[in-house]
Amino acid sequence: MMLKKNETVSMVAGSYGYIAPEYGYTLKVDEKSDIYSYGVVLMELLNGKRPLDPEFGEAFDIVEWVRQKIRDNKALEEALDLSVGNCKHVQEEMLLVLRIAILCTAKLPKDRPSMRDVITMLVEAKPRRKSSSSNGGNTDNKDRPIFSTSPVNGLL
Repeated sequence: MMLKKNETVSMVAGSYGYIAPEYGYTLKVDEKSDIYSYGVVLMELLNGKRPLDPEFGEAFDIVEWVRQKIRDNKALEEALDLSVGNCKHVQEEMLLVLRIAILCTAKLPKDRPSMRDVITMLVEAKPRRKSSSSNGGNTDNKDRPIFSTSPVNGLL
């Protein structure tokens, strides 16, 4: 579409449910609004629901639905699609990624991590697993850390 000088266009950039809340009053899209949208996509992948699923009702989107579970002190497992994996390790990994998604969808842009930090957290998101050694099948009872030493540790 060609615009003439001093001509403006009013349109929403993005799909409802993925748009960061601040877009409504700033109409600006930046890295932090992209991170919000990325967090919504992570939540979708983790629970198999659309951002505006009818189950949430008219007042809620996927982000508010997860936040409501937290406010109600519900187990975060309730926000996961448990049919994805029946393994405890898979569920632990999903919970770690859900925590990252919650950080990405913080209400205030300044509280959202950078994409570099999101990538670091995703790479480091590993559940505590028992190590097994190759000498006779003995298991070492030391737990591996969930996150290694990293500047993003304090975010979770």
